[in-house]
Amino acid sequence: MEVTLSFLQHFWHGLAYISPIILFLLLLILAGAWMFHRVEQRAWGEALYMAFITAITIGYGDMTPQRPLTRLTAILLGLVGVIFTGIIVSLAVYATSEALASASTPPPRMR
Repeated sequence: MEVTLSFLQHFWHGLAYISPIILFLLLLILAGAWMFHRVEQRAWGEALYMAFITAITIGYGDMTPQRPLTRLTAILLGLVGVIFTGIIVSLAVYATSEALASASTPPPRMR
């Protein structure tokens, strides 16, 4: 339990530290949603769904961009999503490392 609490503390502290980057990336995703909404004439909810599903690189395929501008937007959202995911994963690795380093008992060695 101690390691978990330490992980959460380090993760939230790190998240607060990089929050301007996270907010900027979220704004880019929202801008992509606006582009889908305006150019593809989709409802705002559908456009938002499409932008986030594209950005987190799931891409169900239930909606696809039809125009060149929104196809380019989808590609850029995919790149933004990879950056976003990479930042969150690296933050989780950092928090895990710090939590394990501060634990009273060292973790077992892997062979």
